[in-house]
Formats: sequence, C-alpha cells, structure tokens
Amino acid sequence: MVDDRSRWTPASAAAGAAAGLLAGFFGVGGGIVLVPLAIWVLRLDRHRAHATSLAAIFVIALSGTARFALSGSVDWLVGVTLGVGGVVGSSYGVRLMHRLTPRTLQGVFAAVLVVAGVRMVMG
Repeated sequence: MVDDRSRWTPASAAAGAAAGLLAGFFGVGGGIVLVPLAIWVLRLDRHRAHATSLAAIFVIALSGTARFALSGSVDWLVGVTLGVGGVVGSSYGVRLMHRLTPRTLQGVFAAVLVVAGVRMVMG
C-alpha cells in the first residue's frame, strides 16, 4: 500500500481547485471532476476515489455555501430539506456502492454521466 501522505501533492490540490471552481460556478464538481482525477492522477482505487470525493465535496460545499450565503443567495429551507434527503440517500448509496465490483461501479458512473450530459444538451 502506498503511504497516504504521498498523495498530498500539487496534483491533489489542483484537482480540488478544479472541483471547487466547477462547484462554485455550476453547482457540480465532486463526482464529475474528483472521481476521475482521483483514479487517474492520484491512483486511488475506484471505491476509495468515490468515498474521498465525498469528503472533499463536504469542504467545498461549506466554502461555496458561505460565499453564496454572504450574498443572500441561499434558500435555507430548500437547502436543508435537500440536505436531509441527501443524508438518507447517501447512506443507502454507500451501502449499494460497496456491493458493486469496481467494473460495475465504473459502468454505472459512466452511464449516469452520459444520461446527465444528454439531458443537459436536450434541455
């Protein structure tokens, strides 16, 4: 196993910066940017990459939320309601992810990205 400290590199900081930029600009970035970069650049296994991106998203979301809150752009009732639902959903998602092989997880992840991309293009 590789020493975890060796992963704290300019590459991991750059991946976080890219995810943060996209999160602030589009409201996305964690899974879309961090999971692939964690796999390809940081050499994390697929399951660890997904889990690690969630930890990063937490910090990124706090920062973005603070900036948006200062400008009065946050609908707190909707945000908290979505968050409560997200807590429940993520708990089940983690359980499901651990049942999938890395190859199956890769396929599901790719399918979700393709469907999201097509829906965005088609309106």
